[in-house]
Amino acid sequence: MNRTAVLGLAILACTAVVLISLWATPPAPRTGPSQAWVVLAGEPGDQSYVDSALAGVARVNTSGRIGIETFFPADRDRLDAQFRDGTGLPGLVVVQDSGAWAGAVERWAGPHPGVRFLAIDATVPSLPNVRSVRVSADGVSFIAGALAATKAGGRPVAVIAGMPSPVMEEYVRGFTDGAWAESPGIRVDTRYISNGVEGFSDPDRGRELAEALYQNGTAVIYAACGGSSMGVIGGAGYGADRFVVGVDRDQADLGPSVVLGSAVKRVDRVVEEALFAHAGGSFTAGEVTIGLDEGATGIALNPRFAELVPVLERHQAVAGGRDR
Repeated sequence: MNRTAVLGLAILACTAVVLISLWATPPAPRTGPSQAWVVLAGEPGDQSYVDSALAGVARVNTSGRIGIETFFPADRDRLDAQFRDGTGLPGLVVVQDSGAWAGAVERWAGPHPGVRFLAIDATVPSLPNVRSVRVSADGVSFIAGALAATKAGGRPVAVIAGMPSPVMEEYVRGFTDGAWAESPGIRVDTRYISNGVEGFSDPDRGRELAEALYQNGTAVIYAACGGSSMGVIGGAGYGADRFVVGVDRDQADLGPSVVLGSAVKRVDRVVEEALFAHAGGSFTAGEVTIGLDEGATGIALNPRFAELVPVLERHQAVAGGRDR
């Protein structure tokens, strides 16, 4: 074999080693002031809270203005280690906290004043590098309850929530008050998928709880349970006069004949605006609560149930005031 052939084989071998290395080793997160990390409350594909945030990330990615890495609950130990080490951190960390990352922002932000943090739906201390945005679900849930009570026509309604938490209690309280405002004395039941964050990713349990409620006469279920809502919606399709109000995104496509509408929570906009503010140098710390009046929440009514439009309109003003 001549020298040229040997050299060519050597180059091919080195290239193969590099390619194998790149394939086998996860890329290190991109770091630096022009980078951002988005820490999500669950896994993608939940058709709800997490997917909404990822939609905001996707829109920013197309702009090419900032490099973004996404992280999920399975990355908890790795992220904690990264923050303990304190090197190679990005300029902004967005944490979508619905219980999965309790205490994380406080744990990370205090020792790293040079890193900015956006905490979504979390109770965090007031720190000069932290912006806390609470997207109130109270007002939109009030309207959801009124819609459910109207469609129920005197039959019971219910909430299936992912887990007990302050955020979930907003959904329960708002829905219950809205149902009673439309139909005083209507029975409103509450069920929780789980006592932990796994309650947002268990569609089988969601279907089981929904089936039990429907068999007991429940007409409409408010599915405030993330990915578990797919089980609730699936369960509604197995009988007549069973309906669902979805949450976080317009879920009518998951059950066109059973989803009355969805209490949309525009987490995508919160994420998108924070990332662009960071890229443009206008990100500020502080605390803010937003809801119906700011367009951060709203009801996406399924066109099949257009007869419910007057109910929505009748309760809009009162519901908006509940978010304050």
